[in-house]
Amino acid sequence: MPGQFSHLLSPIQVGPIELRNRVLMTAHVPGVEEGGMTGPDFIAYHRARAAGGAGLQLSGSAAVHATGGVGGKRGLHAFDERSISHYRQLANAVHGEGGRFLIQLGHAGATVNDTDAGRPLLAPSPIMSRIGRETPKAMTEEDIEEIIAAHAIAAGYVREGGLDGVELLGAFGYLIGAFLSPFSNKRTDRFGGSLENRLRFGRRVISAARAALGPDRILGLRMPGDEKVDQGLGLEDFKEIAQALCQSGELDYLNVIAGTNYDRQGRMLHWAPTPAPHGMFVPLASEIKAVVPVPVFVAGRVTDPVMAEQILRDGKADMVGMTRAQISDPDLVQKLREDRPEDIRPCVGANLCIARAMEGKPIRCFHNPVAAREREIGAETRAEQPKHVVVIGGGPAGMEAARLGAERGHRVTLFEAADQLGGQLRTWAAAPMTQEFTRTLDWYEGQLSRLQVAVRLGQAVSDEMLAGLEADAIVLATGGRVMETPAIDGQEGSAIGISDPWSVTANPPEGLNIVVLDEGGGRAALSAADALVTNNRVTIVTAEYAVGELVTPTVRSPLYKRLLSAGATFRPSELISRIEGFAIITRNVHSGEESLLEDVDMVVNWQGAEASADLLAAARATGRPVHQIGDCVAPRQVHIAIAEGALAARAI
Repeated sequence: MPGQFSHLLSPIQVGPIELRNRVLMTAHVPGVEEGGMTGPDFIAYHRARAAGGAGLQLSGSAAVHATGGVGGKRGLHAFDERSISHYRQLANAVHGEGGRFLIQLGHAGATVNDTDAGRPLLAPSPIMSRIGRETPKAMTEEDIEEIIAAHAIAAGYVREGGLDGVELLGAFGYLIGAFLSPFSNKRTDRFGGSLENRLRFGRRVISAARAALGPDRILGLRMPGDEKVDQGLGLEDFKEIAQALCQSGELDYLNVIAGTNYDRQGRMLHWAPTPAPHGMFVPLASEIKAVVPVPVFVAGRVTDPVMAEQILRDGKADMVGMTRAQISDPDLVQKLREDRPEDIRPCVGANLCIARAMEGKPIRCFHNPVAAREREIGAETRAEQPKHVVVIGGGPAGMEAARLGAERGHRVTLFEAADQLGGQLRTWAAAPMTQEFTRTLDWYEGQLSRLQVAVRLGQAVSDEMLAGLEADAIVLATGGRVMETPAIDGQEGSAIGISDPWSVTANPPEGLNIVVLDEGGGRAALSAADALVTNNRVTIVTAEYAVGELVTPTVRSPLYKRLLSAGATFRPSELISRIEGFAIITRNVHSGEESLLEDVDMVVNWQGAEASADLLAAARATGRPVHQIGDCVAPRQVHIAIAEGALAARAI
């Protein structure tokens, strides 16, 4: 056991079961379930994390009742008896790799808009969540008894399926948490009002689940340490609640988080992207740990093993959730055991995994193209016949093609026209809110050095040079370029400067009045605004209903806070009609009404990028196999470029 991580890699007794280390993969829904059952892709996903060394893994919230799922066709149906045989397959897979697995049981209450005819949302009181925005039915006592019994039935199925236990979801406004909080529970019967009454539902569920599980399985509870809403529960309240719920001795651990899905910002909080603080919920867990007799788990942007080790060393928690970190690198624990932490593919908080989950799609990872596609893509293999592979372009696609190609045993030469690797990703990493993306670039540079990839910086490849290269295979990863956009009416002869997001993000001016035109809807225009807003006056204009309309909510929320707090002005549903001197005339796309923006110095015009594939014909003319990847095929997101780099390397 490497001494640097002696606490993180040490075993821990949780109730009746010893876990091999203190690295937790908290509950999440990978989106590859099949009809409410685990299915082979779900099992392959979790087998990979167990093989990588995770101490404990959990399913995302599995619905104990047909009224309480996570929405759409995602998640597990813990109320279905057919789940038993699927649990057995999952148990065999995870146990075969030395891991342990719990099913998280929950009922989404009012927080997920997943109703149908004859199936209203159920909640303690008819209070609408700001996420689902549908008023639920206030539960009758008959409803309450049915849901308590459903938890017991679902826990019994987990036991029969051979898994290691259950975590009850009492956070995020799910039913246990909704009953606990006066923010969501306005009842006047024996399940509302006083704390003793608001505890009643949770206590009943805990006892029912324990009776069904028996004494030889783990039973835990995920709970908030602070709801982070006015009139909700705070840390002192939850310290008292934690003590009360542990009195019966039925719980084996508490797993502390924050926020509530009754509130839009509260939901974004527990999935915070970069640049949110790392270890953001550790103070809450530490306070609760001080007053309860059971182990306390914590999560919340703990992506660095050094931080995880320090949390444990300082006694602030007993087990650390590193979920997004293990989506990015399922072999995190194994690499720590082998004393090579520098090889761990870092999670940089891009939140692509969360964005996909919120869209009801299988998760994807900014870095790891295999995540949730373990069966589809398969394990890495050594090349049968090592070759000389030339990669042209050192952006994300080219770096991944070069890295994996070399990992498979090929001799790789990488040409990059700029004096640094990274391509557009290095530009976006220059924006204040995404500077953590530089960890991606640092990791790739470290891996290319370790693998002895010959990196040729500052060398643009011409048609003639390409024809003379000695290569067995060519990978074209030449990226994209700013799309030439039609001139704005009145632009010719105007003193207003015209630029693009790439230029101003890399070299932001100061002291100007700048209009950013967001017609792409994604991160590009907002990253430019992020780079500009501190030292300039910034107005963002978009013809869409909202600025950054395609940006996922967990990222959009902190970006909005950053830009608006710094003085930026948003003008949605407007387009730039014309330029008149130093003024911009905008027009509302719905009403046609015009507005005047005066004393403008610069317009950052962004309507997208276009592929840069000038070398394709020359590459094909060499007669060697050519793999075209990333933005030089079509401008898309970073994770797609990296995935295409990986697929090209696997194909050679």
